Amino acid sequence: MKRIQALVVAGALCGGAALAKDDANMRGLTVSVGGGVEGYSGGLAPRIDPGAAYGATATLKPTRVLGLEVGYTGAINKIDRRGLEDLARNPDIIRNGGQAVATLGLTASAIQPYILGGVGLNRYNVRRGAEALGYRDDTAGSVPLGAGLRFYTGSFTADLRANYNLLFDQELVPDLPPAENQPLSDVTFAGGSSYNATLNVGATF
Repeated sequence: MKRIQALVVAGALCGGAALAKDDANMRGLTVSVGGGVEGYSGGLAPRIDPGAAYGATATLKPTRVLGLEVGYTGAINKIDRRGLEDLARNPDIIRNGGQAVATLGLTASAIQPYILGGVGLNRYNVRRGAEALGYRDDTAGSVPLGAGLRFYTGSFTADLRANYNLLFDQELVPDLPPAENQPLSDVTFAGGSSYNATLNVGATF
């Protein structure tokens, strides 16, 4: 009986030590990189195909549930040219941006679902004949909203998340191909937002 009690106490101590280790690794600075897919909604969806997304993030967690992060995000998306094949051969859009996001964990466990919100700024560059279709380089803001799931073990962190990005001041995609010699001031731009899903891996210090 005493031997069983000793084993129970030892197990409790080991579990407490593991919990303390998880607690230490859930706080501090996490640096991560990752990739996934990015697409568009609304009037932008039929004009821009889903493409590859990538980024790097630095996250400061002062508590087990609160995170403050800044990061670089980017994506490459092909432009749908159905019916316009003669105007451009292989047009695409390169996005480079930065964002500041706050995350709130829904649990304090090492497997942690969370929600997020923040603000971002993006630079879009069109290439490979996209200008002939009425697309143009642009700088636009965004409000990323989303949810994710983090996993902590030792110093390793994995983060799977999905964002819906509300775009504002976007003048990237014409609602219709502009007529020949049409002034830019007369062009109506398509509305919509973007979404992405990424898997990020990194380390916590």
